[in-house]
Amino acid sequence: MKNSLHTICRTFAKHITILAVASIGLSACDDATEPVDPYAYYPLTIGHYAVYDVNQEVYSTGQSAPVVTKWQERDEVDRIASDSSGIVTYIIARSTRNSSADYWQKVKEYAVHKYPDKLLTNIDNQPFLSLTFPIDSRTTWNGNSYNNQDEQDSYYEPGVKSVKIGEQSFDNVLTVVERKDTSIINRYVTIKQYSPGVGLISDDQTAFELCQNDECIGSGKVESGIHKTRKIVEFGNR
Repeated sequence: MKNSLHTICRTFAKHITILAVASIGLSACDDATEPVDPYAYYPLTIGHYAVYDVNQEVYSTGQSAPVVTKWQERDEVDRIASDSSGIVTYIIARSTRNSSADYWQKVKEYAVHKYPDKLLTNIDNQPFLSLTFPIDSRTTWNGNSYNNQDEQDSYYEPGVKSVKIGEQSFDNVLTVVERKDTSIINRYVTIKQYSPGVGLISDDQTAFELCQNDECIGSGKVESGIHKTRKIVEFGNR
């Protein structure tokens, strides 16, 4: 009886050990999105810049097709601003132009506040919690926790991926779902992708009000709203 009990205990312990190792392995795979320095996904070196092709589609009620506008944006880390609290603040200069044949025109500046556990972006006096650290797909955060807008759940998609934009390929790309609210009457989705050493490489924002008439509710037909994308075309250091 004693030997049988001893055998059962050893078998049970063996299974528990296997489950524990498997659990650790799965956890490690899940957290493999975090590089040695998670801040590499948002480079803040003075002079670092990125150029984007921007495409905006504006849908209006009664219009059969959206109004499409295209332009380019350039974001460049311009300088560091002093902060008595000890938090480092970087000032980003944004310029725009209608096409690559035109001159850049500076349109605004915005700030990125670098904390030990997060990056806070402040554009047009609207602070937004862009990234939190450590990078973990099991973590969710309220992107609007520093402003007065409605709560907006953000999270990391599990793992990293390779992404091709135009002729450029990017590895270890991190995907951030900033918002994903969809229903039978509307669709609000914002997804951003970041590449280490580059920063933001794509930004896809959808804010649609869908048809709610008896004839078309549930069809997904867009009544009004905006679909805006930003895709990187160039990056580097000046």
